[in-house]
Amino acid sequence: MAKKTNKTVQLGLRIDIQLLEKIEKLADVEGIDKMSWIRRALATFVNGEEKGACDEAVEDYIHLRIDEKTLLEYAHFDKIPEDIKKARESKLKEVSKGRKNGKNL
Repeated sequence: MAKKTNKTVQLGLRIDIQLLEKIEKLADVEGIDKMSWIRRALATFVNGEEKGACDEAVEDYIHLRIDEKTLLEYAHFDKIPEDIKKARESKLKEVSKGRKNGKNL
């Protein structure tokens, strides 16, 4: 397997002309070129999406919708933090108590 040496890749992208004009104006205001502005905006967006996915994974884990392995994968945790474990344990007790009382939670 060949070892990758480049840390970037070139992409071709088509965007609406009005969006490009907005990008150019924003980049001009900041005094940077449009490609630098686009790279930063894309990185900021992707980081936000990753954060959102992590938050959703934690919520899904606590509410028993995903397992530990899936949480670790999506949240990029080495191990599950104690507060999250305790929140899941509390939810498990709540569900168990509800089932004993004949309720569906």
